[in-house]
Amino acid sequence: MSSEKHNIDIEENISIKEKIGFALGDTASNLVWNTMLIFQMYFYTDIFGIPAAVVGTMFLITKIWDSLNDPMMGIIADRTNTKWGKFRPYILWLALPFALIGVLTFTTPDFGLTGKIVYAYITYTLMMMVYTAINIPYSSLMGVISASPKQRASFSQYRFMFAFSGGLLVQALTLPLVTTIGGDNTDVFSAESNKNQIVLTENGVGSSKLIMKADFGLDASDANSSEFRNFLRKISFDTKEAGEVEEKLTVVVYRKEFKDEVDASTDVLHLEEGFGTYTINPEKYFDKDISSVKLDVVVVNEAKGYQGTMIVFGIMAVIMFLTTFYSTKERVSPPKEQKTNIKDDFKDLIGNTPWLILLAVGVISLVYVAIKFGSIMYYFKYYIEDVSLAGPFLVLGSIFGIISISLTEKMTNRFGKKKVFIVAQLVTGVFTAMFFFVDKSDIGLIFALNIIVSFAMGPPAPILFAMYTDTASYSEWKNNRRATGLIMSASTMAQKFGFTIGAALIGWILYAYGFEANTTQSDESINGILLMVSLIPAAGSIIVAILMSFYKLDNDTMDNIEEELKARRELSI
Repeated sequence: MSSEKHNIDIEENISIKEKIGFALGDTASNLVWNTMLIFQMYFYTDIFGIPAAVVGTMFLITKIWDSLNDPMMGIIADRTNTKWGKFRPYILWLALPFALIGVLTFTTPDFGLTGKIVYAYITYTLMMMVYTAINIPYSSLMGVISASPKQRASFSQYRFMFAFSGGLLVQALTLPLVTTIGGDNTDVFSAESNKNQIVLTENGVGSSKLIMKADFGLDASDANSSEFRNFLRKISFDTKEAGEVEEKLTVVVYRKEFKDEVDASTDVLHLEEGFGTYTINPEKYFDKDISSVKLDVVVVNEAKGYQGTMIVFGIMAVIMFLTTFYSTKERVSPPKEQKTNIKDDFKDLIGNTPWLILLAVGVISLVYVAIKFGSIMYYFKYYIEDVSLAGPFLVLGSIFGIISISLTEKMTNRFGKKKVFIVAQLVTGVFTAMFFFVDKSDIGLIFALNIIVSFAMGPPAPILFAMYTDTASYSEWKNNRRATGLIMSASTMAQKFGFTIGAALIGWILYAYGFEANTTQSDESINGILLMVSLIPAAGSIIVAILMSFYKLDNDTMDNIEEELKARRELSI
């Protein structure tokens, strides 16, 4: 290592405390972003009651405005000058609005279908706008927090370890919080039970789930008996009130590490006025005399549960963003002779070939990630037929993703960012494709594949964002101008374009394959869900690996660029 490179690292010996403080900002972002990535489509179709195709179209249409406000925010941030710097103030100013709009996006007002669609358009658009307004400055902060490519790579590693931790919190806590916050709720309907029947009574309008527990006095040795297997069956039935409103309720009796009870989960969704009172005869569900069986019933208002969960996540996000603001510094400034000129900024951007490659890589990466993760709830609910496995599946994946991210800095220092990125994407593609061929009963293999894919998916995210900061230095080196905010807007543009296109495709694919929410799916519909968790994202991963082969800013090139920039800055002092 040359003495000049050594000096860069020594002069900017940044504390781990600052790196952790910075990284908490992405934990905050992901408390909302991951909730939207995994649960937003499911929330709109299965909780709020909007048709899948309508949701998919909404995601795409809202991107028209988003495509404009991303670079606009980058330009505004580059031209901001305060005592706190260019980018940190937005983290302070927008932390609370970010949390509030996140709650509104997961709120279900009692509107008709048209009103629901309008409300979804408005709140989703606002959510994307505030995400842009806080996340572009946050991403740009990484580009000016250090002049050293190795320090920026280190910040990126910490950032994505904490980003995945935010995802882990979402995956581990969302469904339990929904059940806890919405549990024992009688706003929508109440349920009374005895040994012979359950009586549902309408109290209002909304979305709820009925969980019934029946104690049969069985032990683990009964789990494989034919009698027990007869309990494990999916049953649908209709309810009618004076011929006015028809509601389909689905009851799934399933085993979760069965020892002494059977759970029956009944989805009662989009409840309309006119439901009245309905009596459920448990004999429909159990091929056994249940006259002596105790039935316990819990009512879960999922709409209320999701709203309350977002309030919890919002409070956590505000605290974490404020920690980021108070614990970080901006150390790199544009050249003193640089004049403000939007036309020149865009000219430099379009001529920045490495940036254009990363933009394409980022968009396609988020498309396949959005499709894969946005399909998980459908995969476990309708294909595996045990939605309770979705949480452990996601949590396990995040744990192995965090482990692999913690190794990213060592791997990139040894093999280079580009090579590690390409290999990781190829491994991801191959093993993701295998999900298509795994039988739904082979839960062990499904989880094993998830571990491999999640481990491979870890490094590309921090590598990509470190590369974005490299293209900012490359632009300064090439044009003697630095527009970090505009360049880093690519990261948020890629995230939102990819997420939006991916989410839109989920809605359209579900519609094309005949999906209907909260009912038994056809073979065609199941095939569409399988494609979205396997072959479609696998193809995206392979395409991304091919695109990255054209990226030219390797480690040696960036070391040389930063040495020359350091010399220029010293001469201008």
